[in-house]
Amino acid sequence: MTRSTIKPSPVAPINLTIDALQNAVAVLDVQARVQQLNSAAQMMWGSTVAHAQGVGIGHWFEQDETLTKLLQHMLLGKNEVCRGVLRLLRVRDDMSDSVLVHVIVSPLHELSPLSTVEYYCLECHQLGAYENVNQDAQWRAQMHNYQLLMRQLAHEVKNPLGGIRGAAQLLQDELQDSAPELMEYTEMMIAQVDRLKNMVDQFLVPYRQGVGQAKGLNIHEVCESVYRLTQIEFGTQIVLQRDYDVSIPDVRGVADYLQQLLLNLVQNAAQAVLRQCTETPKVIIRTRVARQCVVNQVMQPMMIELSVIDNGPGVSPEIYDTLFLPMVSQREGGTGLGLSVAMQIAQQHGGTIEVHSRVGHTQMRVLLPLASS
Repeated sequence: MTRSTIKPSPVAPINLTIDALQNAVAVLDVQARVQQLNSAAQMMWGSTVAHAQGVGIGHWFEQDETLTKLLQHMLLGKNEVCRGVLRLLRVRDDMSDSVLVHVIVSPLHELSPLSTVEYYCLECHQLGAYENVNQDAQWRAQMHNYQLLMRQLAHEVKNPLGGIRGAAQLLQDELQDSAPELMEYTEMMIAQVDRLKNMVDQFLVPYRQGVGQAKGLNIHEVCESVYRLTQIEFGTQIVLQRDYDVSIPDVRGVADYLQQLLLNLVQNAAQAVLRQCTETPKVIIRTRVARQCVVNQVMQPMMIELSVIDNGPGVSPEIYDTLFLPMVSQREGGTGLGLSVAMQIAQQHGGTIEVHSRVGHTQMRVLLPLASS
């Protein structure tokens, strides 16, 4: 990263104005060097104002004809709007991440003399944001329909199971004196009924209502607990890393449930990277503050972002649309309950889980409400 010496500029007075904007906005000089980033841009770019100031935008965007056109546009000081689609590059802990963004470059006349253009506004809109909103709505509808189905199924199955178990218990009591040698059969009947009942209960776990009394808690305490459990379970088979923003506020939730949510996601990621047999199987637990999030069709100004990132094979397109339903799994012998339970817990907390996946990089992004919300 190359940084240029920055002379005092009139950018400072508009800092508060652009920081109030929901979209990612950067103020650039004619040489395409960053002068200011608003909060949304810092989140999207994975950088801070202190690190970005004076650095050319070529550090964050993939070099292509569109970027070259935008750079020439600013270098010539053109007094017109320019648009294009660029790939935004982000690197965290040696794991690359990139997203396609629609950019709009427009002159900032407020900061420039009337005769020339000295500063530009670069506005970024992540492509796929609306798809995430629609996907969240689709998954919620699927979960709701499955919840109704499972409740009805449980009622239809558990009632006769209770009758069978009661009859087997009465028969066992009769055989205890008359034919004790036949009791092994009634014991087998009772054991099998109990097994079926437990199986039904297990499939109902994601759909039990409520998560108890939610309160403000430090999400990093949950992360550390899961980190220790994962180290015990997988040892040196994977590289498990932590990337915390220790300044984030408390989350509103129930610690036991959030621990189960995160543990399910981390275990799923660990199993994925081991199944892929990558050269260095890696899983990262990351926390951030997320701004302007849409959850259940409602815009939230700020939420807690809890991400589990791995360098495994990615989510198969064949199961992506049904990823959070029970019995949907890429792992041989898997029940598919882990992700289903995780999504249900997130939704019961007023949040959701977003999935961003490609080969070599999968991010399960959990969005949770602040304790103050």
